[in-house]
Amino acid sequence: MDRIWRVAKAAFDEAVKPESFVKGDEFESYIRSEMYLQEDYDLIHRTHDYTANKGDYIATTKEPDFKFKSHKNGKEFYVEAKYRSAFDKQAIEWCKPFQLKRYREIDKKTPVWVVIGVGGGPDDPTHVYEIPLKEIKYTKLFLSFLNKYEV
Repeated sequence: MDRIWRVAKAAFDEAVKPESFVKGDEFESYIRSEMYLQEDYDLIHRTHDYTANKGDYIATTKEPDFKFKSHKNGKEFYVEAKYRSAFDKQAIEWCKPFQLKRYREIDKKTPVWVVIGVGGGPDDPTHVYEIPLKEIKYTKLFLSFLNKYEV
């Protein structure tokens, strides 16, 4: 009976998960499977999914989505993943001001990269941009800026 309850609870949690979280999870899976491959990067940290921290605060949830270590040079870095369905007037609002501030504090110790996917679907975006946080000054990024970082 315990197993049936766990399966039912998992199905319920997935069914009520907000669409934005579903898309975020799918884009994060895309990043891991298409950009930061296991044979090239060790996964040091990944933020918990929507259901993992529901009702219980996990401090590392405030960190960027991933922390990787390169096999090539041994350096560690964070990746914050953001997926947007479309541009809004040739721009993307990728975060809130308090998040940018927090990411900048983290970037002082360990580099942070922002990977933004736009269009298509979160599991196969039309455009992908990989930007070092140190190059980002604003929470809203225009296409003219993003084009320099398209993968």
